[in-house]
Amino acid sequence: MSLHILKERYEIVRQLAKKAGRKTLLARDLKTDELVVVKLLIFNSEVSWEELKLFEREANTLRNLSFSAIPSYIDFFEVALPDKKGLALVQTYIDADSLEQQVENRGVFNEEEVKQLAKSILKILVYLQERNPSVVHRNIKPSNILLTNRSGNNIGDVFLIDFDTVQTLASSEDKYSSIVGTYGYIAPEQFAGRAVAASDLYGLGATLIYLLTGNSSTYLSQEEIIIELEQIANCSGEFSKWLNEMLEPSQEKRFKSATEALKNLENLSSTTLSTYSQSFSKKVAIKKSANVIEILTPCQKSIDSSIAHFLVASYVGIFYGIFSTPLIASLEDIFQSIVLSYGFIHPYSLAGLTILVVSLYLYVNIWLKIIINIFFLSFGKNKLKIDDKRVYFTYKLLGLEYRCRPSIPRHAIIKLDSNQGKIPEVVIWLGIHKYGFGKGFLNSNQAAWLSRELSNWLGVKTNY
Repeated sequence: MSLHILKERYEIVRQLAKKAGRKTLLARDLKTDELVVVKLLIFNSEVSWEELKLFEREANTLRNLSFSAIPSYIDFFEVALPDKKGLALVQTYIDADSLEQQVENRGVFNEEEVKQLAKSILKILVYLQERNPSVVHRNIKPSNILLTNRSGNNIGDVFLIDFDTVQTLASSEDKYSSIVGTYGYIAPEQFAGRAVAASDLYGLGATLIYLLTGNSSTYLSQEEIIIELEQIANCSGEFSKWLNEMLEPSQEKRFKSATEALKNLENLSSTTLSTYSQSFSKKVAIKKSANVIEILTPCQKSIDSSIAHFLVASYVGIFYGIFSTPLIASLEDIFQSIVLSYGFIHPYSLAGLTILVVSLYLYVNIWLKIIINIFFLSFGKNKLKIDDKRVYFTYKLLGLEYRCRPSIPRHAIIKLDSNQGKIPEVVIWLGIHKYGFGKGFLNSNQAAWLSRELSNWLGVKTNY
């Protein structure tokens, strides 16, 4: 038997991962012509008795599980090569990126997406914990959770993989075992070799922190988690508190089970219109559905030009009042006699009137602009709306809307960007043409966040 084909059935395609004494391979099942995952444990000096027990436990656990979000058991057999022996576990292959890869490639997730992911993963954990005996994964982390079919505002399908550290609670939750898992994601009790149902909740909480921030929870102290999440992760206070309970160092203060955690998460107020509490924004709101997304931000209209014009109008008025009045009054007496003598109005007799009219016009026009701008700043909203056909840019004031620029076709969007220059904005690219949104209001963090939101919903590339 060669490593090219195992058991005369599994044809090796390529290696997926490797560590001491272990290999994970992508293979083709010649019997079904389907791709499968083959995990190999090679017997050598690097393999301990504990690793052998864990490998056999993984195979036995998967054999007894039947859940769509967990890889299915296919085969388990001994491998006998000329120079080595070992064991092989065959399971279904899931063609998907891990959550770790998703964050690296597409950026962090927003609160609503993380809530959806949390519910999906908790349902997997509910299934595991309700088994008899209960199953504890013991290594919940971003690289062990796969996500596929993500598009727009659809979070996609979630899968939990790598049961090589699994433990069953056959007798008692006080049963001690070896320390397994990944630092930053394992619960404190696991450092004492003890795992309970709530241990997986800690790993899930740390995973959700990573999805929101791009960093492991180890970078945040327990006392700072709520504050930090509200400030840097587009995260509401109530969801931060829920996460905080998932990450309680003491298992007694943590949710007792996935069922309890899921129930509490579902009881959190959920609204379609989500306002995120951020240090850089308190008023940005997003309304999403399957076919439409709307982003509302406070209105920002520049009044710099109005102030300049106001100053010009003031200078004109002062000039007229100080210098022109006596001269114009004298001229008007002369022009009046000319009109009475010749029966027509000489053009120069209109000089004072013209200056007065222009001055009044500038005063009225500029004051009106200033009042309108102040009104918009106080009560107006910038609105970006995208449906299945077009992109609309509008101002919204007291229930009324008017277009501030022509709409553009949605299908022409090739990418999004967040301009990080002196005046950040979200940039929508249509070929070589670009359309900005939020200029004069957004800072660089806001622009990057909104760019991610739109990119995830549209399913297009973004640079930020």
